[in-house]
Amino acid sequence: MTDKLIKWEFKEMITPSEFIKRIEPLITSPVGTMWECDGDMWLSDYSKLSEAAHHLQRAVEDLKEEEEQKVSS
Repeated sequence: MTDKLIKWEFKEMITPSEFIKRIEPLITSPVGTMWECDGDMWLSDYSKLSEAAHHLQRAVEDLKEEEEQKVSS
């Protein structure tokens, strides 16, 4: 993985490997519950997936912004 840091929270930057470690439980735990409960989901699991989606979206937006800056320079 690269040495590039990814924004996790407002003032917290983390490495890509730390990002993967933090995002994994936010996704696998709720999805596991859905599988076990035949598609149903607990509200807390919905919250975890929403948080994961937020972090992923922010990371992708930052990556796109960085790519656009490289192209324009």
